[in-house]
Amino acid sequence: MLYPAFCQQLNDPTLSHAQPSTHFVLGLSGGVDSRVMLHLLGKFKAQYPKHQYRAVYVHHGLSDNADHWQRQCEQYCQQADIDFQVEKVTLALGAQVSIEQAAREARYQALSKHIDSNGVLLTGQHGSDQVETFLLALKRGSGPKGLSAMPAQAEFGKGRLLRPFLTLPQSCIQDYAQQHKLNWIEDESNQDTRFDRNFIRHQITPILKARWPHIESTIARSAGLCAEQEDLLQSLLSERLKSMMLPDDSISIESLKQQTKPARDALLRMWIGQQHHLMPSAKQLQQIWQDVALAKTDAAPKFRYGLTQLGRFENRLYVFVVKPDISSQVLEWNVAEELELPNGLGHLQLISGNQTGGLMAEDENIITLRLPEDIQHLQVQFSFNGITAHPESRQHSRKLKKLLQEYKIPTWQRDQIPLLMDKGELVSALGLFVCKPYSGCSHQLRWFKMENDI
Repeated sequence: MLYPAFCQQLNDPTLSHAQPSTHFVLGLSGGVDSRVMLHLLGKFKAQYPKHQYRAVYVHHGLSDNADHWQRQCEQYCQQADIDFQVEKVTLALGAQVSIEQAAREARYQALSKHIDSNGVLLTGQHGSDQVETFLLALKRGSGPKGLSAMPAQAEFGKGRLLRPFLTLPQSCIQDYAQQHKLNWIEDESNQDTRFDRNFIRHQITPILKARWPHIESTIARSAGLCAEQEDLLQSLLSERLKSMMLPDDSISIESLKQQTKPARDALLRMWIGQQHHLMPSAKQLQQIWQDVALAKTDAAPKFRYGLTQLGRFENRLYVFVVKPDISSQVLEWNVAEELELPNGLGHLQLISGNQTGGLMAEDENIITLRLPEDIQHLQVQFSFNGITAHPESRQHSRKLKKLLQEYKIPTWQRDQIPLLMDKGELVSALGLFVCKPYSGCSHQLRWFKMENDI
């Protein structure tokens, strides 16, 4: 009976993702839950070949067995006739960040790369996982949003997230695996009760089920009620939040100060959630308010939890993904080839003025430059220290550090601006200005941007 229910969810005509061009992407760990879902997805593909299918294994590097598990998952995908891909991640551990939280953030960040506007991410969480998520939220002192646990479907990146097993007990999934003689991966860390989720799974949930056999459905009902309350809160506060946000998705601190504490906390959570970041705990939310929003006016405070960071600039709060430090990188560019920039900043292509660059893409910037016709090499760097710049629109040159302040670039974005250099001289701070000596139109620089952070 598992396959018909699975088909019904993936083919639900009321869901926007049930289209011929849908890209189904399975988050595959190789454990019994995702292993069963892969088997079902293989059967679904054979019945509905019009869609695109892929399974992604996220390699955290936390276990010595991770390479072996990767090979196992690849074999499972070959058996199911599902395309297999690997994403290797490095965990961003920091203060007040657990390995569990860091791994989860890194996993979803990696999976989001595979989800476009027609994409649906499939994950294998089931009823017992829902209980654990609810209890973890209860332990953290979460409000209605946290206690609503996991929705069966939600927005995810540019597409959707679907959890087809969420209303099922795990026993149903295990019965299917045994019936079809499937083998799967047993992650040894799943037995380690030092991790909160494992402690709940092995020490708490069995006691609850022994005392109250229907506890999973009861908790699911409570989570559903919390979700309804959260939906009501969202509808009541959405217009207020919209009036407090600026075009760059920052939020006014002055407007937040005028709210009651419950309203302010709810608005901050809504704002963070709308931008698809992990929700902070109640304690972290208060630290964000006290240490970032209410810091001294001449400070540039930041607060980080997992891969999420909040900062204040110009009396506004910003939320963004932590990125690796690239300030020391210098890229040598053979301009006859395209150059890929780090940190998802896109790639560059230089075209001579007498050539056609084709149609402009939606995510593309065109920058006109005056360069020698025989130019062969340029450099791209990200450190602005010691650089003097003369923007084409200004009468005089000035230190680039001061110009970035004038352009009101938040401090955490400044070392993410590609600086195009020619033998130590600044040609252009991409996205901001071209320097006067290079103002002209002998060349077109096409910057295909992957993220709109600048």
